[in-house]
Amino acid sequence: MSKSSMPIASMRKNLRGDEIRVSLDFFAGAYVFNTRVFFETTDGAMRPGKDGFAIKLDKLEEYAAAVTTALMTAKSKGLLK
Repeated sequence: MSKSSMPIASMRKNLRGDEIRVSLDFFAGAYVFNTRVFFETTDGAMRPGKDGFAIKLDKLEEYAAAVTTALMTAKSKGLLK
C-alpha cells in the first residue's frame, strides 16, 4: 500500500458547499482514518479546514461500532427514517 491519501467518501455538509471527506492517510508514521471538513475558497478551490479528526486504524472498528449504534438509536427513536 502506498503511503498517501486514499479517498473513501465525501458528502455535502451544508448549503455553503462545505464537504466532509473521509480518507485513509499515512500521517506521523502510522495509517489513520481521517475525517476532514473542506471549504471552498474565493478562487473556487476546495481546501481542508481545521475541523475534523483522525484516529489510528486500530481504533477504526470500535469507532465504526459506535457510529452504527448511534445510527440504530437515532432510527429507533424516530429521529431518522
